[in-house]
Amino acid sequence: MLPLTVKILFDKRSKDAPYVAYNPEFDVASCGSTEEIARGNLKEAIEIFIEEAQKHGKLTETLKELGFQKDKQGWIPPRVSFETFHLSA
Repeated sequence: MLPLTVKILFDKRSKDAPYVAYNPEFDVASCGSTEEIARGNLKEAIEIFIEEAQKHGKLTETLKELGFQKDKQGWIPPRVSFETFHLSA
């Protein structure tokens, strides 16, 4: 199991799939009509991303490019931090 970050956004302009699920570690996003569906679609998108990289023999290279590190127990995702910025509009 790999601990990953999921950010959920709501785009009210979209009628069919207003919920967007985004994963910064893989820079992959997906959407759905509900938050739950968006999360499920994101999980599937990440699985496809990994499978395709594996199929082409590029998984290790791709994970390293994304900032993942390997240790004895497996891959460690890059550190993702969230900060609050105050912008003057």
